[in-house]
Amino acid sequence: MKMLKVNDDVLLSYMSMAPLALAFERYLECKILKGMPFPSPVLDLGCGDGVFAHVLFADQIHTGIDHNSRELARAQQLNAHDELLECPGHAVPKPNAYYRTILSNSVLEHIPDLEPVLREIHRLLAPNGRFYMTVPAPNFEQYTVLNQILLAFGFSRLAAWYRQFCSNVIWRQFHYYSREGWEKVVSDHGFKVVESFTYDPKAMCLLNNFLYPFGIVGIFNKKIFNRWTLLPFFRQVLFYPLYIVARRIFENLEKAERGGLVFLALTK
Repeated sequence: MKMLKVNDDVLLSYMSMAPLALAFERYLECKILKGMPFPSPVLDLGCGDGVFAHVLFADQIHTGIDHNSRELARAQQLNAHDELLECPGHAVPKPNAYYRTILSNSVLEHIPDLEPVLREIHRLLAPNGRFYMTVPAPNFEQYTVLNQILLAFGFSRLAAWYRQFCSNVIWRQFHYYSREGWEKVVSDHGFKVVESFTYDPKAMCLLNNFLYPFGIVGIFNKKIFNRWTLLPFFRQVLFYPLYIVARRIFENLEKAERGGLVFLALTK
């Protein structure tokens, strides 16, 4: 059985290809997934622009799917997937039990109706295969700088409005469940939980939220040029000292009580 290989050190690569807030969060997810087996074939559900797969994996992923053709065009350039399909998550044109591993990284929370997608994932996953998913917990919307300031000064109604604004407009996320809540959601669709925990502690969430405004140039690049950064090698050189510091700070943050995000490893 072929196992997908992962790259050893992904932080600097991610810092060179994405805004720092995104790179730091994805780095934690890369560290978690590096410890998991990835038997082939592998489906990257909601692969987006392919940066995550490009940075994490040393081998090509068998299939990446996304509903956004522009994102898939960028993923094609990065060549991290053997096959890219433009299709919704509830209608993947593959036979039953086709994939031994399915990865959904920060995707499911953006889908209003999860039930048909989870049914499709269950159909596609081979018996004893692995399904890895990362999703937000309720603390994710709590751990923002402005929300914490508003709550500290007693503006609870305004803080609630701001959290709703972030969820609906900025992040476009529909689902926030506790770790136990997510376990129930997937168990109700026939999955068995192999491992689950929260990660991304409060301090990390606040740091990333603080860094959001510094990603404005990246957002502009993404809109115009369909990539976060235009000169990744220049960013590698520029951010190398920060990379050394960040690698030490993030060394043991894969798991955190009351973290803002949830990781689940599942089988069927």
